[in-house]
Amino acid sequence: MKEKWQIFSNYINGEKLYRVGRRENPAEPLHSGNVEYFGGYTTNRTEAEETANKLNEKDE
Repeated sequence: MKEKWQIFSNYINGEKLYRVGRRENPAEPLHSGNVEYFGGYTTNRTEAEETANKLNEKDE
């Protein structure tokens, strides 16, 4: 079972960017090879949160 969608953040070229993703296999540690991402990066955290919430509602 996959986990809920959440927000990941990274600093890229000095700018904080956000991305929506979820761990594919909860039995494994969280690492880049165990994350399914949706869409690309955004500078808008609110936008990323709204996307994650919509995806979680769809999965219920």
